[in-house]
Amino acid sequence: MKSLLGQTSVKNWSLELDSKGFAWLSLNVNEKSVNVINEKVIKELSDVIQILSGLDSLKGVALLSGKPSGFIYGADIYEFELLKTADDVARSMREVHRIFNSIESLAVPTCVGIDGVAVGGGLELALSFDQLIATAQPKTKLGFPEVNLGILPGWGGSGRAFARTGTQAALDLMLTGQLINSKAAFDISLIDQIVENRDDLKIALDKWLNTQNGKKPKRQALENKANKNAVQAARELYLRRIRKDHTPAPFKIIDHVEKHGADHKAMSAGEIDIFPQLLIGETSGNLRRVFYLSDAVKKTSRGDSGIVNLHVVGAGVMGGDIAAFSALKGLNVSLADMNQRALENALERAQKLFERRLKTEEEISAAMTRLQIDATGESASKADLIIEAVSEKLEVKQTVFSTLEKICGPDTILATNTSAILLEDIASGLAKPEKLIGLHFFNPMPVLPLVEVIWSKTSDQSMVKRGMQYAGKIGKMPIKCKSSEGFLVNRALLPYIYKAMEVLSAGKDADMIDQSLSDFGMPMGPIELADQIGLDVCLDAGHVLGISTVAQRILRSKIESGNIGRKSGQGFYKWEANKAVRPRRKQDPATMEKIVLELLEPMVIECRKAVQEGVVDTADDVDAGMIFGTGFPSFRGGPMTWAKDKF
Repeated sequence: MKSLLGQTSVKNWSLELDSKGFAWLSLNVNEKSVNVINEKVIKELSDVIQILSGLDSLKGVALLSGKPSGFIYGADIYEFELLKTADDVARSMREVHRIFNSIESLAVPTCVGIDGVAVGGGLELALSFDQLIATAQPKTKLGFPEVNLGILPGWGGSGRAFARTGTQAALDLMLTGQLINSKAAFDISLIDQIVENRDDLKIALDKWLNTQNGKKPKRQALENKANKNAVQAARELYLRRIRKDHTPAPFKIIDHVEKHGADHKAMSAGEIDIFPQLLIGETSGNLRRVFYLSDAVKKTSRGDSGIVNLHVVGAGVMGGDIAAFSALKGLNVSLADMNQRALENALERAQKLFERRLKTEEEISAAMTRLQIDATGESASKADLIIEAVSEKLEVKQTVFSTLEKICGPDTILATNTSAILLEDIASGLAKPEKLIGLHFFNPMPVLPLVEVIWSKTSDQSMVKRGMQYAGKIGKMPIKCKSSEGFLVNRALLPYIYKAMEVLSAGKDADMIDQSLSDFGMPMGPIELADQIGLDVCLDAGHVLGISTVAQRILRSKIESGNIGRKSGQGFYKWEANKAVRPRRKQDPATMEKIVLELLEPMVIECRKAVQEGVVDTADDVDAGMIFGTGFPSFRGGPMTWAKDKF
């Protein structure tokens, strides 16, 4: 092999020419654990392509990743913040388009080997090569997640994917933002070949180049024009529950494919007409903020918690789901409860969870083996972490922990899933109160990502840190909170619900209130949410957090009539098949906007107090907690960001 870069300033790429005239290009971005495409990488790639274009002896080009961690994770998102205007964005895009087009225009066959993640700009770069070969490894994922940032592929990927896969598959990739494995990518012709593992890639690339004899292969576009039926189906499927003023990218993507469907090259070039305005828009700015928040939260949960064996006390819905989900994620779990029927129900739910989430019978069986019923509670003595999820009564929790403390090991973490009781009160009877932390999950636990990791003035901070790491290990988003009434989410969410009761009492109907907030972007309105939580639970929480006389009167009236929400089949709404029966009438926009401001004001006030009182460290923690825990619309950036100029 002969290096072609010599004394050049190229630092992130390596380029070698073998005896057959094949150039082997590799990307290994300096000072990064994974490959991302930044401005420096792009500038160097331009120099590399210029060198390749001047080689008379060149017979082919192959691209591989120089990192075992994956192929290319896309563009360096943080560099987007350096682009202040649409012109800045367009100028940057044109340069990348020029470089990728020059790869596509090389007179020799080109191929790329993908092992690991190839998404966003990384996939767009790969698509500028003639032949794509990927490994069958589970870590190999391909896709266009840009829609999650309020944008679309911007480096020619839309047209190149369309040429390979056709209308429906290209739209699905761009509109879902989901990553697919190599088998699914092969099935839609996004890639051309699958090999078993990383070691096979170079062999497969070399073999393919040998079969081309230095001649550029010709690929016929799968479709000559966009399939109108697929475009219309995409509109009906992906746009029916979203609004253009909230999330414009999906609308723009479909229009873009429809407009340029007769020419995939024009489709690629046409990205420059759309991408810049989307990137500098408010929605993309807020969604990128959520990306940064997510990244920051994940960093707080890195590291080895040392937690291998988990013991859960309480086999109700929450306790059973904590146990099952932890077993799903690889922990050895024991589940204890005095109620045998509760244990049986928990196992049934676990089986269904494993069948939904796992692919093979072997994986399902292994997960079930990791989850063991322990009616006697003896497994607590071997546990690294014990989570209590019994009834929300102080005396019951104190008794449970008093018993557990006597049998657990010295390094075992004791954790309560309480949603409202102060840790100081629960720990008051413990010989070592420093062992107690809170791990407050949200229902449905397998779905909602947030975990409030609670600390008190007596908590050992090393135990708190391990609790954060446990949350990260099972794929959750931990936010550290000081022990206080309602912690973060409940102290902010319940006043919002209680305010909705007051607005209801003042004459607005429930559907108008709920429609106002769902149009704002909340997953459901506050009245429907109260029904979902349980009106009895809402009232009980109010005794701890404070509740207005009006809200208390309305809730008591419903409860005394036996209508406590979804679980009784009737609350403010009638519930059928676990869905609220709502009239969903057309409402006045001005009135709806007023309701939104009126209801969210108490939420924002409590969020600000949470920062001022040190319940959480920063406003970023508040936004992350409310987005991941309550579904506050991510395109608005979180309540603190949204409310900066509101109250």
